[in-house]
Amino acid sequence: MKKYMIFLALLTFGFVSLAQSTFTQATFKELSDEYKSDSKAFFVNRLSEDFRYSNEQGKFLYKSDVTAAGKTAVVKTSDAQKILTTLQAIERMLENVLANAVLEPVIFQSCDLAIVSGIHKTTRVGNDGNETTGQVACTYTFQKRKGKWMFVASQQTSLSE
Repeated sequence: MKKYMIFLALLTFGFVSLAQSTFTQATFKELSDEYKSDSKAFFVNRLSEDFRYSNEQGKFLYKSDVTAAGKTAVVKTSDAQKILTTLQAIERMLENVLANAVLEPVIFQSCDLAIVSGIHKTTRVGNDGNETTGQVACTYTFQKRKGKWMFVASQQTSLSE
């Protein structure tokens, strides 16, 4: 009986030590606060190397598109112009954001993969100087890599008016 209890205790301890940490609302809030505090640092530190973002128009952006500012790369002139234009648009977008929130986030997790689904609400200053608020359906995918939750994919879809 003693051997059985020791075996059961070791087995339980083994499962607990191998279990992945849970991605909770608190985890998502911590990552959101990190983004709000310094979005550029968040992009550099939390976007996985294979990150991709699908915007409302169905176009993909990759980590290199988001974090390439200030780096020299050998690309065709037309590609360089597209990347520069994208980076400038991202810079303008981030500078003009007044508030960002994911409403009613729902988290799905399986092992080291977590999906956050919700409505992303953003308030920013428009080109005319007035505040505008927009909402998109969003899906954010995180994966635990080397003990750290990394942002691996993002997708946003326009909501019908």
